[in-house]
Amino acid sequence: MTTRLLIALCCAALTCAAVYAQDSERPTLEDLSEQAIKAFSTGDLDAAAKTLQKLVDADPANFVHYYNLACVRSRQGKAEEAAELIVQAVEHGFTNIRLLRHDPSLTNARTTTTLTTMLDNWGDILDRRIETDLERARDRYGSRYWYIKDPDLRLAYACAYDKATLEEVKAELSTINDWAMTNIFGEVDEELAGPDDPWVVVVLPTQKDFKRWAAQTYGPAARNFNQVIGGYYAHDEKQLITMDLGATIRHEFIHVLHWRSNTRRGQIHPVWVQEGLCSLIEDYDISPAGTLIPVESWRTNQAQFLAKTGNLLHIKHLTAMSRQRFTTSRPLASYAQSRALFLFIYREGKLPEWYAHFVENFRQDPTGLASIEAVLDGDLEAINTRYAKFCLNLPQVPEEVKRGMASLGIGIDAATTGEGLRIKNLVRRSTAGDLKLGDIITHIQGRPVRDYYELVRVLTSYEPGQTVTIRYRRAKLHRETEVTLKAAE
Repeated sequence: MTTRLLIALCCAALTCAAVYAQDSERPTLEDLSEQAIKAFSTGDLDAAAKTLQKLVDADPANFVHYYNLACVRSRQGKAEEAAELIVQAVEHGFTNIRLLRHDPSLTNARTTTTLTTMLDNWGDILDRRIETDLERARDRYGSRYWYIKDPDLRLAYACAYDKATLEEVKAELSTINDWAMTNIFGEVDEELAGPDDPWVVVVLPTQKDFKRWAAQTYGPAARNFNQVIGGYYAHDEKQLITMDLGATIRHEFIHVLHWRSNTRRGQIHPVWVQEGLCSLIEDYDISPAGTLIPVESWRTNQAQFLAKTGNLLHIKHLTAMSRQRFTTSRPLASYAQSRALFLFIYREGKLPEWYAHFVENFRQDPTGLASIEAVLDGDLEAINTRYAKFCLNLPQVPEEVKRGMASLGIGIDAATTGEGLRIKNLVRRSTAGDLKLGDIITHIQGRPVRDYYELVRVLTSYEPGQTVTIRYRRAKLHRETEVTLKAAE
């Protein structure tokens, strides 16, 4: 799921958007935001300041309003007041150093000792911020969680799983980071965990805590939230939360890297780019050399179906899709097509080149379509024909273990939370070796199998009668055992 970004501030443009329910007889925060934007754009700074002060009073926890009011005060020549508002914005979560350094609306504010001192000590501010965020996490989740920092990726964990599982997560995210820097971001970003990049808190909660968080965030109707969406990255809050240690955490971690890359350039990429890039590494295999390789999945099954039925969107229509349509009108089809398009670009060997061209030419074409035309051989129609053929010829990935396929000889608990696959029963004539009821399977031959779809996909690469090494957890013990695969009945 994508971030709930409430602010988009680029160069001289002041924009803020927040939607909250209020008294129907009073203007909503959205109404006030629109009034402030209009006043600012027409040069009526007094009216903009008055409206933004109302926003600060009505929504005091939102750093957007403090920042926008600081921009107005700075433009009015009230540099010290603007600088103090920036301090309040930072105290409430603002972390965009690029805007503090380059936003022309803050030119006057940057002459103050307050703001120059802040910029000179930005690294210390970010370090203090993550300590505060971790302390808040401790207050919320208690002493049963692990609380550790990963300075290499600038991630801080609040983890309900055992220490060994946490170390597995850290190692996998490090590997995904290396893959992403080589295959997406590397031509424009040397690394995406520098001293100016804010830390992100990664919360890996218990099922109870996750449901509580979902209800608080989305309302009581979201109590079964984890059955629909496994996790979430909130860019404003710099928090990634998920119970799913498989596809979801991979997806959301790429959001972290992508937003860091965007923030450095003052860009907000369209939804098909955000979700397509992040979906790409949801399912992968590992090469003999140990590198990650994105592979076909249940999402590409959907893309193949759309191609076969003549419903695959033309590239120009996919890249022009609004966020509203992408997320509300057949969202699974939107995600599937975005992932398939990026898998196509990746297999053409052009993904890093595409991303570099896109960010360089973003102002001229914020959709990314021109960059597809620029880096892939042929005109748009020829490219679209190749893409459609690619989708049509995608191999069908089994989504269930059918009779005769390789099987572990176990039954899986459908309520498994995402750490792995909990064994609920052993089937007749099981060959499951040392595995017992309640064990949680996490890997087959070193390949992660955190959810059922991933398990089925991995099992299809083996034949009944083969022996594989299974990694699993029993209580707090992590073990390995060999299992001879049997034919499913």
